[in-house]
Amino acid sequence: MLKVAEVAKRLNCSIAKIYQLIESKRLPHYRCSGIRVSEEQLAEYLASCSVAPATTKPKVKLPRQRLKHIRL
Repeated sequence: MLKVAEVAKRLNCSIAKIYQLIESKRLPHYRCSGIRVSEEQLAEYLASCSVAPATTKPKVKLPRQRLKHIRL
């Protein structure tokens, strides 16, 4: 069981951010002699935050525009 400070250190964020995640019920936790987060709960939270890799889109070539008002 991890303390809030330990979770913050693992996620490289502030303790206040961890409390926000707990309050918003995004980070599962236990309340026993303070707030504790198990390894499984932390893994569950991290899995819920994962993002699918973006597919590559073909690049669209835009026509070049001449800027008449700029003199070089």
